[in-house]
Amino acid sequence: MSPQAPTNSPTGSFRAYLQGVGSSSMAQGLQIVLFPWLLVGVLGETPERVGLGQMALMLPQLLFVLWGGVLSDNRHPGRHLLRLYLLYNLPCLMLLAALVTGHLTYGLMLVFGFVFGTITAFVQPARESLLSRVVDTQLQQAVARASFVQFTAQSIGIVLAGYLEQVSLPLLLLVQLLLLSVSGWFLHRSLGTLSEAKCRHSGSTWQEMKSGLQLVRQDPRLLQLMMIVAATGFLGFGMYLVAMPLLTREVYHQGAAFFAWIQFSFMFGVILSNLVIIRLVGRFAKPGRILLVSLMVRGFFLVVISLHPPQWLLFLTIVLWGGASGLAMMLGRSMTHEESPQAYRARVVSVYQLALFGSAPIGAWLSGQAIAAFGVLPAIGVLGLLTVVAAIVAMLFSDLWKQQGPKRTSLSSVSE
Repeated sequence: MSPQAPTNSPTGSFRAYLQGVGSSSMAQGLQIVLFPWLLVGVLGETPERVGLGQMALMLPQLLFVLWGGVLSDNRHPGRHLLRLYLLYNLPCLMLLAALVTGHLTYGLMLVFGFVFGTITAFVQPARESLLSRVVDTQLQQAVARASFVQFTAQSIGIVLAGYLEQVSLPLLLLVQLLLLSVSGWFLHRSLGTLSEAKCRHSGSTWQEMKSGLQLVRQDPRLLQLMMIVAATGFLGFGMYLVAMPLLTREVYHQGAAFFAWIQFSFMFGVILSNLVIIRLVGRFAKPGRILLVSLMVRGFFLVVISLHPPQWLLFLTIVLWGGASGLAMMLGRSMTHEESPQAYRARVVSVYQLALFGSAPIGAWLSGQAIAAFGVLPAIGVLGLLTVVAAIVAMLFSDLWKQQGPKRTSLSSVSE
């Protein structure tokens, strides 16, 4: 029998939430291909400048995501997300105008990336905290289902972006803009009866930002989880964003379609892992142990890619890599939700986002420098070995290897 499906909370609609996540993720799938390929395939930038471009897109996560978590806890999440998604019009219309008039430059791409990333830094903690408001049972299952919708929709967006060389680029940007606006409307609908006055907290923004960090620092389970998530962002995510388009251009000598299929293969692996979780597994008794094993396996797959496998083996390896990554993302998100109190959830989620996406821009910059110095394949191999080493160290010294069930952190210890 399949595990029990998560149900709506009294104040929220999980279905509307999934519709919003799906629309947003399809737009994100377009972004995943279009942004790096504009740098690599259209502007022909060097590895160092590609790394800086990806850093500009992700750096706002490091700067603003904690602030975004505080704002999410102090506002009606649905209305807050609607406003944020409408703000995406600004960078998207700027990029569209540059393409139509023939004024696309590297500097403009940096500005676009920073503005788009800044909005995303406020969107992500709000969207994550909204999940636990619209679901009242089976949180691991809810995260797995949301992840399934997210990465399936991203895959559709990636496939659409693969037709970049056959379809008008401005048309793809218009589709992305429409999807982002529709997503904000669905997410607004998903939470209806919660009054905004009930969401507001007293106290300064700086103190509330510190409270999220303090809660994580005082809970060894949350702290060790965030350290593993940071290692994933630094060693895996940042490298992936820089190395994959350069691998396409410089090692396999292919174009945008090949790069899109690399992205699709990764997403397909993520989707498969979430399907297995939804249909067969249900709930992991020791999620920390599974998380660390997946980290080591991902490092091994990077080493395989660094050996310059034939194309069929490259795509198979990326599918398996995506499967391990999807499992890790589901576990990281669900453990963050389960370990954090509801009143502090957006702030703790913002620390999770900070650990993952805040370390990624540093990893992207480092990856660009390593690729420029040693080449694409050696850089991927070294980062893969470092990932394996990080996983082994965590297995030996981290309490995550011994974890079983969630343990709530008391609010009193945080507010003292």
